[in-house]
Amino acid sequence: MRSITVGSVDISALTDMEGAFFRLDQIFPGVMEDQWEPYLHRYPWAFADRETLRGRVGSYVLRIPGGTVLVDTGVGPQAMGTGGRLLVELESVGIYPEDVDTVFLTHLHGDHLGWSVRPDGEPVFPGARYVTQAAEWEISAPYLGRAVTGLDALGVLELLDGEEPVGEELTAIPTPGHSPGHSSLLVSSGGEQALVSGDAIVHPAQATEPTWNVHFDMDKEQAARTREMLLTWLEADGITVAAGHIPGSGFGRVVREEGEEGRRYWLTLESAQEAEDLSGSNVFGGGRS
Repeated sequence: MRSITVGSVDISALTDMEGAFFRLDQIFPGVMEDQWEPYLHRYPWAFADRETLRGRVGSYVLRIPGGTVLVDTGVGPQAMGTGGRLLVELESVGIYPEDVDTVFLTHLHGDHLGWSVRPDGEPVFPGARYVTQAAEWEISAPYLGRAVTGLDALGVLELLDGEEPVGEELTAIPTPGHSPGHSSLLVSSGGEQALVSGDAIVHPAQATEPTWNVHFDMDKEQAARTREMLLTWLEADGITVAAGHIPGSGFGRVVREEGEEGRRYWLTLESAQEAEDLSGSNVFGGGRS
């Protein structure tokens, strides 16, 4: 499932890169080998092997009434060897750089802003405003160099202050911890909701284990608190999640398994809809593709 519809908003998943990225003990320091065992069986598609995470560098393009929004811009043309495929992926869904009105950057790590600026300093998306949190910009600008600082000089950078509307039916939601100004993008349309979560959730096991932080979480205690609050909200309201580092489309739901333990789990949207089809009702709520 590559695209979903939430009210009047179409969301398409794009993959800049996907593959075996990190050893589990590197990306999740402190998590013991035996703790992974139940998740190796539950989510085999999220592991390259028993010791290695299978990850994705993903973006999402949203067609909203009157505009086109790109969330995150991947690793870019030169990163990690062969570079990414974001522009090819965009073209495959009928969108070209000049069609994008808004680029929403969940945060300013290198795997989320790589296709923002060309080597000559000009924007890759020439007609777009680039939106991120002021708190993220303030801490990141000193080491970003040419990656995105040219956007400020060109007058196309827009800085947000906490929870703010980004466009019709779109709202930036602060989700700090992975980075100080990390934010997610909430889509609310036609009584349905979806959340593009950035790096607040990077692996399906975190739906059950919110205290499992990745190496790159800058404030690990805050990241765990944010993730717990986020998971509680996503489960309670049946909100579809779009998680850019989860393999495939990254579309899923946070659900609670029946039984005495009643633990939360990640359910891919494909699996959620199979369950809906079997039950004959939309038991998980939210939009369908």
